[in-house]
Amino acid sequence: MKNYTIHFLIITIVTALLGFTGLEFPGDKLVRIICLFAGIALMISCLDAVIVSRKNKRLKKESQS
Repeated sequence: MKNYTIHFLIITIVTALLGFTGLEFPGDKLVRIICLFAGIALMISCLDAVIVSRKNKRLKKESQS
């Protein structure tokens, strides 16, 4: 999941700019929903990266002891 962090960030920024700038077009509600899901996926991806890095540090520390 952490390999997709940059992808989710780009999707979130692009869809936020398209969906929340006040432009009127037929798919604006769909773009807002995509922005919501991409933002949630971005948060999960960032949390996954933090949790995995802490787990790896802990495992390295235990193996050195």
